[in-house]
Amino acid sequence: MTKKEIFSSEFLRNILTLISGTAIAQLIPVAMQLILRRIYTPEVFGAFAVYMSLVGILVVVSTLRYEMAIVLPEKDKDATNIVGLSIFISVSINVIFFLILLIFKEQIIKLLDFPVEYSYWLYLIPLSTLLLSTYQALNYWLIRKKAFKASSINKISRRSAEGIIQASMGFLKKPLGLALGDIIGNLANNISGLIQLKKNDFKFSNINFVTIKYVAKRYIEFPKYQAFPYLLNTISLLFPVLIINRIYSEDITGYFDLSRMVLALPLSLITMSISQVLFQKISEKRNKGEKILKDILNTSKTLALLTIPAIIILYFWGTELFGFVFGKTWEISGDYTSILVFSYSIKFIVSPISIVFPALEKIKIGAIWQIFYFCTIIILVFLPEIAIKDFLFIYVGIELIAYAIYFFMIYKVTQNYDKSLN
Repeated sequence: MTKKEIFSSEFLRNILTLISGTAIAQLIPVAMQLILRRIYTPEVFGAFAVYMSLVGILVVVSTLRYEMAIVLPEKDKDATNIVGLSIFISVSINVIFFLILLIFKEQIIKLLDFPVEYSYWLYLIPLSTLLLSTYQALNYWLIRKKAFKASSINKISRRSAEGIIQASMGFLKKPLGLALGDIIGNLANNISGLIQLKKNDFKFSNINFVTIKYVAKRYIEFPKYQAFPYLLNTISLLFPVLIINRIYSEDITGYFDLSRMVLALPLSLITMSISQVLFQKISEKRNKGEKILKDILNTSKTLALLTIPAIIILYFWGTELFGFVFGKTWEISGDYTSILVFSYSIKFIVSPISIVFPALEKIKIGAIWQIFYFCTIIILVFLPEIAIKDFLFIYVGIELIAYAIYFFMIYKVTQNYDKSLN
C-alpha cells in the first residue's frame, strides 16, 4: 500500500476520527487530574482505584460478552436484538450484584481491606457497572455502523460531566465526588449514546423475544468461551491494584493508580480506537473472503515505533515529570512509572490486534491465553513480603513474557486464516 493510499484509506480516517475524539475526551480528565490530585489525597485515590477495579472486573460479566457479537451479523435486525439481549442480561446481573452487596458487605470490606470510611461507595458499584456495560452495547452498534464520530462525541460527553462533578465535589471536600463523577459521566454517556443510536438506524421496535432467543443461541460461544476467560483476563489486569492495596497501603495504592492512569492513557487514546476500527475492518474482510495478516503486521509495527520515545522519556525522566506536572507529592508515581512503562508498552502493541480472535470467531484460542495470563499473574499473591519496587519488577517481567506469547498466538491464527483462503 502506497503512502497516498494509506492516508486516503477509510481505515485510517476512521482511526483518526476515533483518536481525535478520544484525545479530546481524555484531555479533559488529564487536565482535571492536575486539579483533582491537589484536592483529593492519595488515600482517597487509593480507595477510588479499588472501586474502579471492581467496576472493571464486574462489567466484563455484566453482558456475558454478547456485546462483542453486535458487529458480526449480516442483518441489522439480529444485531439490534443482541443489543437488547446485552442490556437485559446486564440489568439482571447487576440486580444480583446489588443483593450480594446488601448481604455480604462486611465480608467484602474485610476481604478487600477496603477503607471503612468509604465503604458506602460499594453500593454504587452495581449502578456504575450497569451504566458502563449498557453503553458498551450501544457503542458496538455505532462501530457496526461505522459511526466513529458519534462514538467520539459520546466519550467527550462522558468525560465533561465526570470532570465537572469530581472537581465541584472536590472543592466541597466530598470524597464521594470521585465515584459520583464516574456515575454521572456514564449516565451522560448513555443519554448521548441513545441519541446517536436513533440517528444510526437503530429501531427498538425490532427487538422481540423470538429473535433474542435466536441470537442468544447463535452467538452462545461468546458467553460460553469468552465471558469467564475474559473475566480472568480483566482480573489479571486489575489484580495488582487490589494486591497492592491489601499488602501495602492506601497511599501506595494511590501512587500506583496515578502511574497506571498515565500509562493507560495511550491505551485508551490510541489502542482502543485502533481496536474498534480494526474489529469492524476484519469482520468486513472476513465476510468478503479477504486476507488480513498484512493489516495486523502493519498495525503492530506502527505501534511498536510509537512506544520508543515514551519508554525513553518515562524511564529517564519519569520522576521529575510527575513532580512537575502533579506536584512534589506524586514524584513516587513517576518512580513507579519508569518500571511499569515496559509492560504498558507491550500491551500498547499487542492489545489492539488481539481483536482478531472475536473477529474470526476464534474465541477458544483467545480464551486459552486469558486463562494462562491469569495463572501467571496469580503468582503475585504468593510472593513473600518484599519492597514495592521489587514487586513491580516481578509484575513487569510476568507481563512481558505473557504478552510476547499472546503476540505469537495472534500471528499464527492470522497466518492460518490467510492460508485457508488460498
